[in-house]
Amino acid sequence: MSDDLFSRLFELFNQPGPVNWKLAAEVAHHLAGDRAAIDPWASEQLVELSHFSQTRLEPEAPFPLAPPAEITVVDARQWVDQTMEGFGYLGETIADATAGPIPGMGAALAGMQVGSTVGTIASSYAGAFEAGLAYERPTSLLLIGPGIERVHQETGIDPREVRLWAVASEIVHRGLFAVPWLLEHVSRLLGTYAVHLVPDPDKIMEILNTDPNAITQADPDLLQELMGGSEGLPHRRALEGFLAITTGYCQFLVGRAFQMMLPSLDRLSSPHPGEAPMLGIPLADYEMTRRGARFCAEVAKRYGREAVDGIWIGPERLPVAAELDDPVGWAARVLLEDITGEM
Repeated sequence: MSDDLFSRLFELFNQPGPVNWKLAAEVAHHLAGDRAAIDPWASEQLVELSHFSQTRLEPEAPFPLAPPAEITVVDARQWVDQTMEGFGYLGETIADATAGPIPGMGAALAGMQVGSTVGTIASSYAGAFEAGLAYERPTSLLLIGPGIERVHQETGIDPREVRLWAVASEIVHRGLFAVPWLLEHVSRLLGTYAVHLVPDPDKIMEILNTDPNAITQADPDLLQELMGGSEGLPHRRALEGFLAITTGYCQFLVGRAFQMMLPSLDRLSSPHPGEAPMLGIPLADYEMTRRGARFCAEVAKRYGREAVDGIWIGPERLPVAAELDDPVGWAARVLLEDITGEM
């Protein structure tokens, strides 16, 4: 190996703290791309629709929707810079789960995954609400202007309808993840899945001896190869089920509040990938969201508004992945327990 490569590897694995934030920023900025122009008229309308949506959603939501201190329309790169540290819970979970025999490996993998997740959301989604994950302590409402406009351009749906959908969904998503137990719950799901993403040290050493540049270039296909087998698949399904119910409920609640104003709601979606590269931490996709929304609609139809809104009382009331296609089974587990508990 050349001296230059040694220095790159040393820098890669020798950053302080549980998460290599320098690497996270490099990966996220690469995915987000350069700064982009924001249409001032569209930005002004997004802010106006945010105020309108906040007022309309507050009486509909079963959890508080605290008004944001500020509403800001940003491009993908700005969104990365303003949300990165808020995904620290994801990075620390990955670092704990993937720490191995090579010092600094867990921090480097955590940095790559956080950067990959944040950069993918910023560049491929209309907002965090579509991805199903959230950043901690959001004081402002951040709207990804170019991502929202891209949905209009690619679907042909009226731009005002697209903007209303995006801001209303982001407001619900922000309020949902302020529910006290939710971030802790998703951190547990991430950790349980990430334990099965521990790198294979023999493969790492083999690649360092044959093509060491591949490690320093953070090749996603290579990193997938370095991870373990299929033992983590059930835990991945559990995480996908969580993403489906969070994004699906957001769509369901927005539809309930804006029935007549969002006639194209079922078609509104970014052409997003549904997965952040690197370790393969899933993000929600259109089918997951539709699955979660169908579950919510069926529960509301069969058992009423209180039943579907009651999902957020505690983690034990969340549907498991299989129950998303079996609302009757979910009701037998959750609602029947409510009835027997009252007797």
